[in-house]
Amino acid sequence: MGSPEGGEQGSILRAATRLFAALGYDGTSIEQIAEAAGVDAAAVGTHFATKRRLYLTVMEEAHRALAAVLDARAGELRAAPPERRAEALHRLIDGYIDLCAEKPEIPALWMHRWLSDASDIDLEPLNAQALTQRSIDSIDALAKPAGADGQFITYTMIWCIHGFAMSGVLDGTGQRRHAGDPRTLRRFRAHMHQLIARGLLLPDPDPRQSP
Repeated sequence: MGSPEGGEQGSILRAATRLFAALGYDGTSIEQIAEAAGVDAAAVGTHFATKRRLYLTVMEEAHRALAAVLDARAGELRAAPPERRAEALHRLIDGYIDLCAEKPEIPALWMHRWLSDASDIDLEPLNAQALTQRSIDSIDALAKPAGADGQFITYTMIWCIHGFAMSGVLDGTGQRRHAGDPRTLRRFRAHMHQLIARGLLLPDPDPRQSP
């Protein structure tokens, strides 16, 4: 993830994204961001008046990336006729896995917030809860007939995908395998499809149809 703009402002935003994702807002200083961006602290202040403003810009970028995937895929699920809902659900799962695998800074930023990082900064204007609720409402169309809890099915998807994107898994030799390992990513993808499908009493998906 990075700024659509290049130059000094883009370098600062990219550096801030990496550091906020790695260390959290509370653990990152303007001086660290400046050093990582290859500029002085005064230059950061020229583009972003405060660390808070810079953080909000980073989170706005993250929210846009999330919304582009979740709103599109959740919308497809809501609009799908009953016989196509399972297919649309699996596209939603794949879209979220792909986003978090390609941009692990996004789940990292939100996992810091889950641990009360930047707790004094209200992100309600970004409507993160509204974005999640639209996904829940879409999945409810499959959850209710199965007697499942659409909210917890949705959060199970989010928790698992964030955890895998951030931590991966340990293999039999004790080495950590992440989303960058194609075989591990395929296994995780198949597991998530199976987990959510079984929670909604759907047939197991054909693994040959996964990316």
